[in-house]
Amino acid sequence: MGLLKLLFFVFLISFPIAEIGKVQLDNGVSISINDVFLLLLVSAWIFFKIRYKKQKKYFLQKPILIFVSICLITLILNFYNLTLEMFLISLLYLVRFASYVSLYFIIKEFDLNIKNKISFFLLFSGFITVLIGYIQYFFYPSLGNLFYLGWDEHLYRMFSSFLDPNFAGVFFVLYFIFSLIFVKEYFVKRIIYKLISVSFISILTLIAVYLTYSRSALVMLFVGIITFLILSKKGKLVFIAVSILTLMIFMSPKSFKTEGTNLLRTVSSEARIVSIKQGFYIFEKNPVFGVGFNAYRYAQNKYLGLNNIYWKTTHSGAGTDNSFVFVLATTGIVGFIAYIYFLYNIFYLSKFNLVKSKYAVVLFSSLLGLLASSFFINSFFYVFILEWVFILAGLTENN
Repeated sequence: MGLLKLLFFVFLISFPIAEIGKVQLDNGVSISINDVFLLLLVSAWIFFKIRYKKQKKYFLQKPILIFVSICLITLILNFYNLTLEMFLISLLYLVRFASYVSLYFIIKEFDLNIKNKISFFLLFSGFITVLIGYIQYFFYPSLGNLFYLGWDEHLYRMFSSFLDPNFAGVFFVLYFIFSLIFVKEYFVKRIIYKLISVSFISILTLIAVYLTYSRSALVMLFVGIITFLILSKKGKLVFIAVSILTLMIFMSPKSFKTEGTNLLRTVSSEARIVSIKQGFYIFEKNPVFGVGFNAYRYAQNKYLGLNNIYWKTTHSGAGTDNSFVFVLATTGIVGFIAYIYFLYNIFYLSKFNLVKSKYAVVLFSSLLGLLASSFFINSFFYVFILEWVFILAGLTENN
């Protein structure tokens, strides 16, 4: 158990490295430091379960097993459309997805004292990620020199260690909502110095959301904060909060001045629409079981022809800009039904624990915000977002 705890905290500390700690191979496989520590953590947990044979009840066990199993079945059924290398690479993504979801199960092994420490480690790791974002914003304002690796330029936008302002924005919103439970707790307890510290972190994070100039993150922010206030029985503050959040759009530096910082930009919107249409096209060709989870890159190349010598490594090739279209295309109607059941149970877990757990409000608000953002980017399947959500789910059920 001691090793399990140590690996878990090391894993949390590695979070801020995110994409900058990743090695990209020529065949499309990428491995991050986060993945390495996660593999060690999951392996230790499996050893712990086998040796001590401790049986626990998990609220999300059934929906998780159903969805992961169907994902595996869809991939096996599409084996004849793939080379062995393609099949194994797609299988690796499913293994990664299952590993990040396993964080929910692992937290069940810890006592209340460890769970409380986990929340502070999350606060620390998230703050480091925000700080990296500010350092990047002022000293490394463009990713133009990494274009050959499949990254867009993202000029004058904060992308932090994620190297993508949209996913960075989603994480900042998740972290901002999470920080509010500490603000609320320290305000109630009148612990002034802690209240000031956490409030400062929250304000920095809120500003960071706007510096990403990500419209999907802003939509998520509005949805998440409104939900958080209503669930916290602070509905009277909704109008004030919405007014402040709206005003901040026009106060952001460089707002509307360049293509990347122009919130009314159309180029990226048109690209998203094209991406979603392509996803639907692939789904229409494979409506029942999809093309296999996650063989989307190979399906794009087969049906649409990725006219790029880097098609195996370009980030746009691995998914589509809508989580639900992604599920439809890769797992078909069967997988989509299982995924909706999966999501429903996570929402129900947070709703059921609203009175019992302080994390339930955060989880429900975060999920609803993610739901909104997932119509614009594939946020539900971004591994670092999965990490955050399923740690929250574990804390929610066990607090």
